[in-house]
Amino acid sequence: MLRHYESTKIAEDYRKYRPQYPPQLAQVTLEGNFDLKEHKFDYLLDVGCGAGQSANVFAPYFHEVLAIDPSENQLKEARFQNKFSHVTYRTGIAEELPVDDASVDVITAGTSVHWFDREKFFKEVDRVLKPGGRLVLFVYWTPRVYPIDIPGQFNYNPNIVSDELLAITTAPFLRKMVLANLNGYSEIFHEIPYQDKRRFDTISSDYFWSLEDVKGLVRSEDPHDCYMEDKRKEFIHLPEELRNKEILEADVSEQITKTLRSAWGCLDKKDADVRVKAVYDFHAMVARKPKL
Repeated sequence: MLRHYESTKIAEDYRKYRPQYPPQLAQVTLEGNFDLKEHKFDYLLDVGCGAGQSANVFAPYFHEVLAIDPSENQLKEARFQNKFSHVTYRTGIAEELPVDDASVDVITAGTSVHWFDREKFFKEVDRVLKPGGRLVLFVYWTPRVYPIDIPGQFNYNPNIVSDELLAITTAPFLRKMVLANLNGYSEIFHEIPYQDKRRFDTISSDYFWSLEDVKGLVRSEDPHDCYMEDKRKEFIHLPEELRNKEILEADVSEQITKTLRSAWGCLDKKDADVRVKAVYDFHAMVARKPKL
């Protein structure tokens, strides 16, 4: 399992700026043989849980939830925001799931499976799922951004966050990870070893933010973190004042929000004072382990 999003700062930004999953995501992927309002599943294993975003929306439908992540900093954020007494957060990795054989009703992995050694993960999934159990994968990439309360027609790119992050992602392994998200796990879906599987590609949700939140989101993304680390190394020989100036000018998050303020005719406003609608598309897939 590749290890990213583990620093304290990125973990804090991840919890603060990443979107909460819409309840519809759990409802669509769990629907089936009984009424979710009347019955609950026994056991959920959430893999690569991060700061707890997916456990939050799936927990109401289960009697017991175990959420695992390799990052103690991410788990610290998850425990801080946890509101469910039946949800436990524990260190663990996708390739060695810490549960017994045939003990789990549903396994979820939200925007994380692209980091796994998937061959090992899918073997572990088959080991721990009950016969007829479900594997639920879902993913999002960056949102489309629209201005609120700013009159007029604007010629700008709503996908600027995605395009700019992709432009700075030059490392081959990281670009592969980004493209997996951008493409809605289309290749990963075909890798799932079960025949009984389906996709849900029409789930979207609106979030109402400021441009300051957009900036925070960009800074929570691994491509931005890697890019800025390279820039800090590039400018390390400069005097401190000049170095800080060059780093600020190179910051893609600053460039994105400045470009949007310029396009929307509000350069005189601070990022925190510019309200936006961020529209996320979520791609989900459900696969069932064969019954005995």
